[in-house]
Amino acid sequence: MNYTVVLDWKFAVALGAAAVGIIFAVKMDAADAKEVSIHAIDVCKEYAVAVTGDC
Repeated sequence: MNYTVVLDWKFAVALGAAAVGIIFAVKMDAADAKEVSIHAIDVCKEYAVAVTGDC
């Protein structure tokens, strides 16, 4: 049997981002991790509003 595995560029980017995120999360203290999480949530909300056009 022959199997073909195709890796998308998005998969590679997500895998790299996850690895970097884990490394930074291990080195951060709780207060810094909280601030980063809040900032990431705000960025996602702004992106969602920009994409959909809802205010």
